[in-house]
Amino acid sequence: MVAVINFGGQYAHLIARRIRELGVKSELFPPEISIQKITDLSPDAIIFSGSPFSVYDKKAPHINPKIYELQIPILGICYGQQLIAYQLNGSVSSHDSKQFGKENLKIGKSQLFEGLKKTETVWFSHGDQVDKIPLGFTIIASSKNAKVAGIQNPTSKIYGIQFHPEVTHTPSGRKILSNFLFTIANTKKDWDLKKQKDEIINSLSHKIKYHRVIMAISGGVDSLVAAALLKEAIGNNLHLVFIDTGLLRKNEVSEVQSIVKKVGFVNFKISNSSERFLSALKGVTDPEEKRQIIAKHYFAIFEEEAKRIKSVKYLAQGTIYPDRIESAQPTKHADKIKSHHNLTLPKGLELEIVEPLAEFYKDEVRKIGAILGINQQFLLRHPFPGPGLAIRILGEVTKERLSILREVDYVLISELRSAGLYDKVGQAFAALLPVKSVGVMGDARTYSYIVSLRSVDTQDFMTADWSKIPFSVLEKISSRIVNEVRGVNRVLYDITQKPPATIEYE
Repeated sequence: MVAVINFGGQYAHLIARRIRELGVKSELFPPEISIQKITDLSPDAIIFSGSPFSVYDKKAPHINPKIYELQIPILGICYGQQLIAYQLNGSVSSHDSKQFGKENLKIGKSQLFEGLKKTETVWFSHGDQVDKIPLGFTIIASSKNAKVAGIQNPTSKIYGIQFHPEVTHTPSGRKILSNFLFTIANTKKDWDLKKQKDEIINSLSHKIKYHRVIMAISGGVDSLVAAALLKEAIGNNLHLVFIDTGLLRKNEVSEVQSIVKKVGFVNFKISNSSERFLSALKGVTDPEEKRQIIAKHYFAIFEEEAKRIKSVKYLAQGTIYPDRIESAQPTKHADKIKSHHNLTLPKGLELEIVEPLAEFYKDEVRKIGAILGINQQFLLRHPFPGPGLAIRILGEVTKERLSILREVDYVLISELRSAGLYDKVGQAFAALLPVKSVGVMGDARTYSYIVSLRSVDTQDFMTADWSKIPFSVLEKISSRIVNEVRGVNRVLYDITQKPPATIEYE
């Protein structure tokens, strides 16, 4: 087992996820973990995550320095490297030459970099740097703006790197982690999703088999797989509710009905609540306020439905790791990016929450779904946020704007499917911007909305690159939108990576 110490960085869980991808069990622990607890766990290796803090901040998370005396291999990533240097009498300071993005890394001799080229592309995201390395350490990597981009003390098996090997923007990051796990730490492979699936079902069956459970199903991958796990565990005690919020994509209701029928769920109900949500969102423009309002009504409806079913004790959700990370759930040191509707629990909620997939990432969820026998047609559907189109309409949500965005999104997805690209990109959607521009159609002046198209390539949804869709396809999509969707006269294509942007707009 590998213990990942979570200092609050947004990639902390991604580190654990990468380790599991390499076939090794990993768990996350807060920096307050005691030395006795670590000793009892007896991990094969320890990894320090990044953090939004500087190591010298008064409130910065530190770990007990005695951890360096345990003779357990340690790898510090970004803040993790800085903390190692700081606690072992090196020095760290803020630099003007901050690094955010891809950089070329010059690599020295180290077991950590076995099999890599002398120069590698890596992903930096830091302001502070190590100025002085601790006694007994040597520098093993550097970049244009970071002289100390990697350090090691092979005798103590303590290593540090300033960049992030866990993100897909570091092409050889997997190899670096593999070297640390198997060459330096001699860990064993023991993580298997089929076993995890069986354990989840057994755990659910033991805990809630004889209780009624209500769950929202959206047609998305997460809720579908979570519901399938619950179906295996508790059978007909699972009651599914699909809330038509009025914030859904075109044809969403009929598509969800088709999914429910083919997977074989028994207890299923549609709640037509569009007027309720649209009324509550009238005049609201702030993204967080939108999410809070949607969350409030979302849970209110479920409590109402639960009372109709009677004797419901649990509310199940398809929450996955990225939801928790962006909502700053994993640790008190994490920086909040945005709240998620299914994590913003209202006070006084009478139902207990069950989250079968809370420890998994999107690609792992899809693999579990495949193990359960769910059709790939459903598993490969692009993610759709719980707040729906409300967070893809920047500004106030109105019926007119919803109607426009539905049609734009429909054209985009239809053309991606027609071009054979839908299953090749991670997620694609359209957003409606709260501004209008001047255009000309049929020799007449128009003053209409601007829409932005976004398509990203990603495996884990924690990092993402913009999809390189052929210009000919983009041209066809743009032409169809401005000709077929009344109210739009300008189409943009978003070419921003995550980070620095999030995938969704709000």
